[in-house]
Amino acid sequence: MEKQALKELLKSIKNNDYDVPNGVNPYELSLAMMDNIGDIDSELRDDLILSNLDRWINDGILSRNEVYELLWIALDGEHISKGLGDINDSVFCRTFSVEIVAGIICRHRRENFISESDIEKAFNSVLKFYNDDKDVRGYVEDKGWAHGGAHGADALDEFARCEEIGYGGLKKILHSIYKKVNVNYYRYIHFEDERMVTVVKAIIERKIIPTKEVEDWIRNFSKIKKTGIYQKDLVIEFNVTTFLKSLYFRLVEKLEYEQITNVIREVVKQISRFSKY
Repeated sequence: MEKQALKELLKSIKNNDYDVPNGVNPYELSLAMMDNIGDIDSELRDDLILSNLDRWINDGILSRNEVYELLWIALDGEHISKGLGDINDSVFCRTFSVEIVAGIICRHRRENFISESDIEKAFNSVLKFYNDDKDVRGYVEDKGWAHGGAHGADALDEFARCEEIGYGGLKKILHSIYKKVNVNYYRYIHFEDERMVTVVKAIIERKIIPTKEVEDWIRNFSKIKKTGIYQKDLVIEFNVTTFLKSLYFRLVEKLEYEQITNVIREVVKQISRFSKY
């Protein structure tokens, strides 16, 4: 389908509360949307394709079998892995495809229609994307949101709440979040920290990983790898400190997390260049 025709059709669907028009096959249109999910036109990519697909996936407009097929399309080499490792416009395809995965796993958690082995495969694909993607830009001028740090966290949050993902998988997620926080070439200013914290909180709430191991994971944030280049060191300190402060305030009101929040305070004090003032 020609791009402008697709935009006009999706606009009319969105304006009609996402109802499927007469004569339109929702799955076939979903395939057309997936073909264009990485478009640099933010209105098409974000306002129309993502919003329509998310509603159709989670409202049951698309069948379980159709959603299952979309999962593997989103995870293929032309979507979540397209240009992986590059910092260019391919980021939009990756980061919006991973949001489709998040929506599908959210539906699976309600309806349980994906096998455990397939959940594991999908989980490993998302982990690879999150670990290997270097393009962590938030908002890109003239092209809109890329937001890989946040979108990937949304998908990991859904997996973290899946009963199929146990101790080993949850530890992998924590490692992935740790790695994503500790970057020195981009400063997270678009609430990426809050989306990552949501994942960590979900893991803590499952009570599968012992508190001592969570505390040790937090203490590792004190081991900031500095380069001696002031601007880079300042960026990573900002990212780590912002993340830990966000985690602290998400947990501090619950007495059961007192040990964890005490450790967060210790680490923030240790790494802050202003703690002595």
